[in-house]
Amino acid sequence: MRMRRIMIPIIAALSMLLVTDIAPAAAPAGITLNGVRIGAKDVVALAKFYQSAFGMHEVQRIQTPQFLEIMLDFGATAEAAKANAGADVVIMQRDADDGRDTMAHVVFTVTDINAVVAAVKAAGGRMEREPFAYGDTGIRIGMGIDPAGNHFELIQFSP
Repeated sequence: MRMRRIMIPIIAALSMLLVTDIAPAAAPAGITLNGVRIGAKDVVALAKFYQSAFGMHEVQRIQTPQFLEIMLDFGATAEAAKANAGADVVIMQRDADDGRDTMAHVVFTVTDINAVVAAVKAAGGRMEREPFAYGDTGIRIGMGIDPAGNHFELIQFSP
C-alpha cells in the first residue's frame, strides 16, 4: 500500500496510540480521504504558494461570479497530478485571512523535512514551530503557516 502524501492525523490520537498501544478501529468500507479544504482571500496566490513550497500542480478549477476554488495534487507534471488518485488540497475563497482557526490544518508526510521547511520559507510561508523530535519515536514534526494564515503540519517518519 503506498503511503499517502497527505493525511489528516490527530496528534492527540497518535500520542494515545503510542502510549497505550490501542489499535484504531478499521475504517468502514468505501470511505477514503477525498481532500482537505482550506481558505484564502487570494486563492490564486495561495495555490502558487502550495505549488512552490510542496511541488503540487493544479488539477481542477471551479470559478463562478461568487467564488473561486482551486484543487491541487502531487505529480511530476500537471498531467500526472490529475491522474493521482490521492486526496487533493482544495483552496476555496474566503473573505479574510485572519487565521482564527488553528485546529484544522493540512498535514503533509515528507521525507526531507529540512528541505521542505526551506521551500516553505522561500515560497513565503513561515514556521510556527520548527521541526522537532516527537519523543523517541523517530518521527519529526514541524508546524507552519501559509501566506493566507492557514496552518499546516509536516511529518517525517523514521526511515
